Amino acid sequence: MAQRLSVPQISELAGMPMDVQPGPAGVLMLTSWANDGDVVSLTWDETAGSVSVRWSHGAIERMTLERETASKVSVREALGRVELRVWSRPERFTGELLVSVGEHVSVSDALLRA
Repeated sequence: MAQRLSVPQISELAGMPMDVQPGPAGVLMLTSWANDGDVVSLTWDETAGSVSVRWSHGAIERMTLERETASKVSVREALGRVELRVWSRPERFTGELLVSVGEHVSVSDALLRA
């Protein structure tokens, strides 16, 4: 079984410009909208240690990322945007995904040898 994913408490997400939808035990989906109409949804499963990120504009899916080795998720509001960070630790590697949702959506994804 995967190590349990470290995630923010639902109460920590209150007041942030996003929709928060709890699912089955340990599953949560966050949705945030950029000013240009793009939509980012991040779903995590605490027990499985997995995270899914979907970036779309209307019916057009721009990007889908899946992380089965996620170790931590953080969500914060900074400088008029929502920042979603996912850290992962696959064997012999370390990774950090940053999705920023504000005027536009930007994505930075690094996977490096540990």
